[in-house]
Amino acid sequence: MAEPLVTSDAPSSAGTTSGQTSWRLLLGAGDAGLAAQAWLDLAVALVTQAVPDGAAAPVQGAFVALRQDGARYARAASFGEGAVSFLLAKAAERCLQLQRSVVQNDEAAGSACQLALPILSGDRLEGVVAFELARSVLPHLDRVTRLVQWGLGWFGRAGQGNAMPSPGQAVEWLGLVTGAGDADTALEAVCSMLAGQWSLARVSIGFGGAGKMRLRATSRGRLSTLQTDFVIALKAAMEEAVEAGTALAVPPPEGQLAAIGAHQRLCRAHGVAWSATLPVRLPDARGGAGWVAMTLQGDGAAPQPDQIAGWQAVAAQVAPLLALRLRADRGLLGHAGALVRGAGAGRAAWKPVLALAAVAALVGTALFPVPFRVNARATLEGTVKRSIAAPFDGYLVEAAVRPGDRVAAGTVLARMDDRELRLQKLDYVGRIAESRRQADEAIGRRDMATAGIATARRMQAEAELRLIDAHLARTSFVAPFDGIVIAGDPSQSIGAPLRRGEVVYELSPLDGYRVALEVEENDFAAVTPGQEGRMVLASIPYASWPIRVTGVTPLATAKDGRNAFRVEARLEQPDAALRPGMQGIGKIEAGTAPLAWVWVRGAVAWARLKLWAWMP
Repeated sequence: MAEPLVTSDAPSSAGTTSGQTSWRLLLGAGDAGLAAQAWLDLAVALVTQAVPDGAAAPVQGAFVALRQDGARYARAASFGEGAVSFLLAKAAERCLQLQRSVVQNDEAAGSACQLALPILSGDRLEGVVAFELARSVLPHLDRVTRLVQWGLGWFGRAGQGNAMPSPGQAVEWLGLVTGAGDADTALEAVCSMLAGQWSLARVSIGFGGAGKMRLRATSRGRLSTLQTDFVIALKAAMEEAVEAGTALAVPPPEGQLAAIGAHQRLCRAHGVAWSATLPVRLPDARGGAGWVAMTLQGDGAAPQPDQIAGWQAVAAQVAPLLALRLRADRGLLGHAGALVRGAGAGRAAWKPVLALAAVAALVGTALFPVPFRVNARATLEGTVKRSIAAPFDGYLVEAAVRPGDRVAAGTVLARMDDRELRLQKLDYVGRIAESRRQADEAIGRRDMATAGIATARRMQAEAELRLIDAHLARTSFVAPFDGIVIAGDPSQSIGAPLRRGEVVYELSPLDGYRVALEVEENDFAAVTPGQEGRMVLASIPYASWPIRVTGVTPLATAKDGRNAFRVEARLEQPDAALRPGMQGIGKIEAGTAPLAWVWVRGAVAWARLKLWAWMP
């Protein structure tokens, strides 16, 4: 069992200065206590930023305890006012005993929870980090735990050589990856930092698997979207290392047996002295595509095997963090695709069963009976269409309505010019009076022949007068019934001459409609009178109306390059919103049929017809 925690003279958070001071202490401190305090201050700041709900004080207290001698652990850094709480010390004691993460969430103990994580170096327990968090952090506890664990991966490794990161470098990398900006910007920052710390000419990072690597960042600016020679050579080197499953370098170190042709081409093409690729397989990789490859290029002496091993250890620590950032930045479709791929990965034994089930489901779906409906273009027509024509030759002087107007019976639609008819009427009235006078004078002279002629002229004039009166009564065009004007717009030609019989308006009643359906000849045989269906109009697509087939015209007409038969149907539910001339789509119920036949019937009919035409 570990010794109880003891206090030390390590500085507390109350004495820390700014974030920049903490970074300098972390990167250059020679004292373990100062470095631990700087690490803790920066870790608390990152945890506070990682809680998205903006709690005022998500971290209420924290401390770091490191191994001193034997089994004794002493507090090297602390955060928060006052002494360490009993519950936080208890969580740290339990973490040291179990050597694993501990979370305490006792609602009766107060408004805080405790998180303790062990500091491990291989199988050796080096210390513990404990945080006292507000309860508002509980929904984000997984994120906070991962954030601290990433920092602990490098804790206490500053003395293991220049290849291994110090605690300050670990937290700095963590800040770069989780900082603002997109994932490509974060990866580019990591590449640039590694190139600077290791004095390399270039560092590049790619993701994917054997034969399908994708470059994501390099230390020399953004990558081009074009497949340049540099991109092709770099991808080939990464894929070579991923296929080998181990780090590859040129010149090859002692003991390296894998092929390095791609790395040699990379060095020749870019004029560098050496190159090395460090592949890392992600812990949760599925489907053979969970690799992160880090390619290093430099001038001067080639790296030694121990140096490559150190770089490989760093890559193994950085790769999961970079992969997690990429996953966090992908969109909704990316997350959905990952779920689908994850559900099917690692189940090779089930693949034949799943394939058989898929085939059975497909066959069952194809044979499932569904309603068979005949589609046809539909046009709404009135059951009656009345034409209003000019009764005689004349001129139009007034047009009161236009197409689309609703009119009542007796409404005056238009008028013709009647001035000439009225003048003719006055002329014939005078002729009648003159003929009567002449007939009376002839009778007084006993000139019966002259009297007969005058009487005949009077009768002719009276007949012409009656005709003129009939024309005058028809100079106004009157609606014969309640309906709607469906054609004719004489308002654009006022004063124009009208010939006798010329149609001025067309009217249709609103209480009766019929539907004209254009059924293609391939489906004509399936339509019979009495079948029901429904119609949807283009102007009112959110509603449908029931129809019933009343007649089939066995005469095809060519329209739009195809033959169609006219089928008439009755509208079962008239609606005030409907107007003659509206068009849409009608579907006639023609029984049931397998789903596959409904889908392919057109293609099958065409194939049978062509086969019959080709057969001798």
